Amino acid sequence: MLKSVIPRIKDWPINLIDKKKDKILQETISESILEFNKSYPTLSQLREQLQKTLYLENIRIRNESWEVDPEDESDFWKKIKKRLLEADPNKIDEDKSKKLHQELLQDIMSRYANEIIGHFNPNMFWFARQLLVRFFARLFNSYFGGFTGIFKPHDELKDKLVVAGPVEKLRNLSLKGTVILVPTHFSNLDSAIIGFGMDYIGMPAFQYGAGLNLFNSKIFSFFAGKLGAYKLDRRKKNPIYLETLKTYSKTNVLAGAHTIFYPGGTRSRAGNIETELKLGLLGTVMEAQRIHFEKNPTNLAPKIFVVPLTISYNFVLEASSLIVDQLKRTGKEQYLVHETPQVAGKGIWKFFWETFSKSTDLTLSLSDPMDVFGNALDDDGNSLDKFGNKINIRSYFVNKGQLKADDQREMIYTQMLGDKIIEGFFKNNVVYPSHVVTFVAFELLKRKLNNPDLFTLLRTSEEDREINWEDFKASVKKVIDELYMMNNRGQIKLSPNITTKELHEIIELGIYNVCIYHTNLPIMRNKEGNITSEDLKLLYYYHNRLLGYGLHKFI
Repeated sequence: MLKSVIPRIKDWPINLIDKKKDKILQETISESILEFNKSYPTLSQLREQLQKTLYLENIRIRNESWEVDPEDESDFWKKIKKRLLEADPNKIDEDKSKKLHQELLQDIMSRYANEIIGHFNPNMFWFARQLLVRFFARLFNSYFGGFTGIFKPHDELKDKLVVAGPVEKLRNLSLKGTVILVPTHFSNLDSAIIGFGMDYIGMPAFQYGAGLNLFNSKIFSFFAGKLGAYKLDRRKKNPIYLETLKTYSKTNVLAGAHTIFYPGGTRSRAGNIETELKLGLLGTVMEAQRIHFEKNPTNLAPKIFVVPLTISYNFVLEASSLIVDQLKRTGKEQYLVHETPQVAGKGIWKFFWETFSKSTDLTLSLSDPMDVFGNALDDDGNSLDKFGNKINIRSYFVNKGQLKADDQREMIYTQMLGDKIIEGFFKNNVVYPSHVVTFVAFELLKRKLNNPDLFTLLRTSEEDREINWEDFKASVKKVIDELYMMNNRGQIKLSPNITTKELHEIIELGIYNVCIYHTNLPIMRNKEGNITSEDLKLLYYYHNRLLGYGLHKFI
C-alpha cells in the first residue's frame, strides 16, 4: 500500500469541501435557478416546465416509489400543485405570478439539491478503510479455508487486486489539479473497489454519484452517505432535476473535488465495454475548466485531468440479472427463453462458500491522464500536442479574441473527449482467461448453428450446445495468438495468467474463474470432455467483454 499523497485525511479536498457544504448547497441552488431561467426565460415556458415536473413526479410516486423516498414526498407535491394553481397568470397579476413561479422553482430545486448532496466523515472513512481491507482480503483470499487475510490483509491483496498504469503520474497530478476518474461500470461493487484501489495507491478519496435506489439498503446508506457519495435518482428525468444535478456536479468540480463519473451512465447490462456514453455530467467538467480560465489568469487557472479506467473482472455478481434485463429490453416479444429454476438456498450457500474459500483477482487499469480536450499531459500537468509540444488550452475557449461560453462548441469538445475515453477503455482492457474461453465458446456455438439470431441461439436445447474440445482448444489458441499481436500494438492488455501459462492451464483457469459465483455454469466440460453451457445467457454476457476487437475473424 503506497503512502498517501496527502497524509492527513482532514486535509483531503473532499473533506475540505464537506466543511463548506452549506455554501456548496446554496451555490448549487442559486446557480441552478440562474441557468434554468436562461433556458426557459418566459413565464409561460417556466410554468410549462413546472407543470411537466409535477406531472412526472406524481407518476413516479404512484408507480415507482422506493423505501428511501421521504415520508412527505406526496404531501410536498400536493402543495406544489396547489401553489401552481394559485400562481396562474390568468387569475392574478403577472408580476406576482412571476414571483410565485420563481419561488416554486427555488423550493423544488432546493429539495432536489438537499437530496443530491453528499457528505464525508474522516472518522467513518478510516473505519471503512479498515473494514474494506479485510473484506477484500477475504474476498480475494488465495488460501482455501485460511484466515491469513484477516491478520495480514495487505499481503493477501498485493497480488490479487492490481492497479495498473501510470500510478505515479496520477498521484503527482492529484496535487496539481482536479482528477476526474471515468471508469467502465459492470457491478454495484465498482465504486467500493475503485475507492479501495485508489486508497491502496495513496490517492485521497473521490466523490462519486450513487443510485438513490442503493440507499434503500441501510448498510449501504450508513457507509456511502458519509463517504462522499452523492445521490442520483434515475427515475427523475425532468429538466429541473437534471439542471440541479449538473450544477451540483459542476460546483463540486470547481471547488476541487476529485470525482468519479461513470460515463456509461449505469452498469453495462450486456457485459460489453461501453461504446455509447452519456455525456451530460461529463459536460460539466468542460464547463468547469472554462470557468476556471474565466476567473483566473491563465498561469493560475486550475487544471482538470481526466483519467479513463477499465475494470477487469473474471465474473460479475449481478451478471444473471443484468443480462436478463438487457435481453428483455432488446428482445421484447422475442425473449422467450425459459428460466432455469434457481434453488435459493443453494445459491446463497454457494456465494458465501466461494467468497470465503476460492481465489480470484481483478485489475483496475488506468489510462494515461489527459486534459478535458483529450490532449496528453506531461508530469507537471501541461497539455501537449501530438508532437509533444506544450499548448495553452485556454485558447480552445476563445472565439474572436474573447473567452466566453459556447454551448454548441463545448458539446462538440465533450463528444471528442468521450471518443478519447472509449479509446482508453479498449486499449487498457486487461484480458483474463475467463474472457477468452467464453468468447470462443459462444462464437463457436454461433458457427455450429449457422449464425442464427441471438434469441434463437439462446433457445438452443442442451443436447445441441456441445462444442468439440479439439475445435475449442484450437480456436482459443488462435484468439490468444491474435491477442498477443494486439498487445504488442498497444491495442489491448493481457493478464499474467495468459502470458505465463500454457494453453491447457489458460483454458482450465478461465472456465474455473468465470464459474466461481454462478449456480448455473456459463461454461463447462461435460462427461465426454467437450465444452457446453448450463446458461447460455451468462455465456453470452461474458463473451461480450471482447466485442469490438474483431476477434471473431480468428475462430
